[in-house]
Parts: sequence; C-alpha cells; structure tokens
Amino acid sequence: MADADLTKKHIQALEKVFAAEIKGRLPFQSKARIYADLADAGYLEPDARTLSFSDGLPSMTVSGYVLTHAGRYAYCIQCAVVDNAEGVQ
Repeated sequence: MADADLTKKHIQALEKVFAAEIKGRLPFQSKARIYADLADAGYLEPDARTLSFSDGLPSMTVSGYVLTHAGRYAYCIQCAVVDNAEGVQ
C-alpha cells in the first residue's frame, strides 16, 4: 500500500495511534482489521509493554500498535495536504 492508496479510514486509524503516542499512553489497542492491514503495509508495528507493580500484584503485559517512521510520515504528510487545501500556511 503506497501513501497515495491510503483512504480516509486509514488516515483516521493512523491519527488514533498518533494521538496515543503524543499523549504518552500505552500502545494503541485494537482488534480491528484495519490496524493489522496497516501493520502489514509497514505503517504500524506490534508493541508490548510489561507493567510491574510494587504492591505484590503480578505483572501485566499490554500489547497493541505503535507507528513506524513510515506511518508517522504518511500521517503527517496528509496533515500538510489538508492544511494546504484549507489555505493554512
């Protein structure tokens, strides 16, 4: 899938993962097929983080998706296209 092949749904999916990263949250969790498709295309990659607790609770692993450099570029270049269309400089 090339950048030109990204649909509005693909861009919205990349935006959700981007927002999660910017807010410093855990990897974006979803079972939706679009995220697996974006991972297969190289825009996302699976990630897992293990959280340990100091009060004796067992550790917990959170898995999801994070953006690759290609995913960040594809998302950010779309933002520039929208801004140019709206006359924002």
